Amino acid sequence: MRIIATLALLSALAVAGCGSGAAAGGGKADTITIAYQPGIGYAPLLIMKQQKWLEKDLPGRKIVYKRLDSGAAIRDGMLSGDINVGAGGLGPFLVGWDKGIDWKVLTPMEDMDLWLMAKSPKYKSLADYKSGGKIAMPAPDSIQAVVLRKAAQEQLGDAHALDKNIVSLGHPDGLQALLSGQLAGHLTSPPFEFDEQQKGAHPIVSSYKAFGGPHTFNSVFLRQGFYDDNKDVANAIFKDIQKGIQMLKDDPDQAAQLLSEESGGQNSKAQFKSYITHSGVSYTNTPHGFEKFAQFMKQIGLTQKLPGNVNDLTFDQLHAMSGAN
Repeated sequence: MRIIATLALLSALAVAGCGSGAAAGGGKADTITIAYQPGIGYAPLLIMKQQKWLEKDLPGRKIVYKRLDSGAAIRDGMLSGDINVGAGGLGPFLVGWDKGIDWKVLTPMEDMDLWLMAKSPKYKSLADYKSGGKIAMPAPDSIQAVVLRKAAQEQLGDAHALDKNIVSLGHPDGLQALLSGQLAGHLTSPPFEFDEQQKGAHPIVSSYKAFGGPHTFNSVFLRQGFYDDNKDVANAIFKDIQKGIQMLKDDPDQAAQLLSEESGGQNSKAQFKSYITHSGVSYTNTPHGFEKFAQFMKQIGLTQKLPGNVNDLTFDQLHAMSGAN
């Protein structure tokens, strides 16, 4: 029921937003507000932020960064016009696209394997959750929620078998709740799943296994009106995200140092280097798995329409990219 209510509200907001100049994102923007979430899935963006690359590329523009707890919150901010540039997972993006939000992906940032983690040894498979046990994730339409439903379809024969188990929590809060025994499961992302594993939790579900291979986790997306009227901003963000990706691949030591500084020293350079070089993490700007996720989400009723191909979901910067799917 929460999912139906969320989708109904989103449909109403999308209709209202498309009728509003401010919400539609049109016109040259003097202030660029960029929203993201916690985690190393945003590392290219965080390096861009730490290095102030956009400020150098766009003199005279004010650049504002906001950290929010869910892709749904970012989507709502973009609908209201309070956020110009969003970064988040495939789930909320595809739900918004399906409901008529005029947005597209400017660039992916990485492929990441998302795990459902459990601390109690009683949880060994999804079947152990059928009698109850709360599973935290950012939102009921997050990419994590899509992964849970894909695994439930495969393991339990019903994609919606565990919908009532879902509770909405940001990744940091979910980590603390899992480790303190308040949750039966936490479907999260790097580095939170790595930290949980290090502290005794074990993975039950892998998104790579559920969807048959690596897939995009987070992307940067813009509304069409903002993109059309602020091409210089879009081009600068695209270029700078690629610079961040290249640094993460070519110089993980420098990238780890910058990420540690961005975190205020909350995690050390060594910790960040272990995160960004983990086998389940690959920084890339190539879209992967968009069509698979879209097909599955339509199959289970989370969305109603399908893109013709990945180019329907992305801006021109990605259209000539080899291996996009």
